[in-house]
Amino acid sequence: MYRNSVRSGGALLWFLQRITGIYLAVVLFVHILLLHGLLEGELRFESVADRVATPLWKTIDITFLVIALFHGLYGLWIVLDDYIHKGWMRVVLFSVISIVAVIFVTLGILTILPFQAGG
Repeated sequence: MYRNSVRSGGALLWFLQRITGIYLAVVLFVHILLLHGLLEGELRFESVADRVATPLWKTIDITFLVIALFHGLYGLWIVLDDYIHKGWMRVVLFSVISIVAVIFVTLGILTILPFQAGG
């Protein structure tokens, strides 16, 4: 009855879903603008590698990864939550979604952090 009410904690997650959606739209717009609008010449691996190797862009990329996974997987959970009503099935699905999130965040961070320009 009060599943998505303020008392259940649903209001915070509802708000975070909206904020992360706005963040993702802004970062995606900046990404497209920088790589496809303002870049002089053709897009090459070296120019992307130089950018990804900096601490600022590593932070932006990791933040984007974490927020995109939260936004997408929480959205998936919301959709599944409407259709799955058995308690054990909800626990299994939530566990699978959480494990997928941890695996993808770990793999993404392990890919981005050691990245250096020039190979």
